[in-house]
Amino acid sequence: MKTVLKISKILNIIAIFCILGLAYGLIFTGILQVIAALLFVIAVPREKLTYIYFIFVILFMAIWRGNIFGYQFLIPLGLIILLTYVIHFKKI
Repeated sequence: MKTVLKISKILNIIAIFCILGLAYGLIFTGILQVIAALLFVIAVPREKLTYIYFIFVILFMAIWRGNIFGYQFLIPLGLIILLTYVIHFKKI
């Protein structure tokens, strides 16, 4: 399980650097962070914040209308912060 946690942390770090690509970077960040969150759920299935992360990902996908400049893009920024906190800073 420690290997899965390390892979999850590395994917999250790569995802954070993808933000530099602006609009396309945000898409890659989202994809990599969802993969990192899935790996984290496999390693630590009892972490409730990860499930909250998935609820907000589904909520974002439900309200997003394809507009890259809409207010709903505040949600991904919060998701990035939440998942980074859970993976890197929360005691497991």
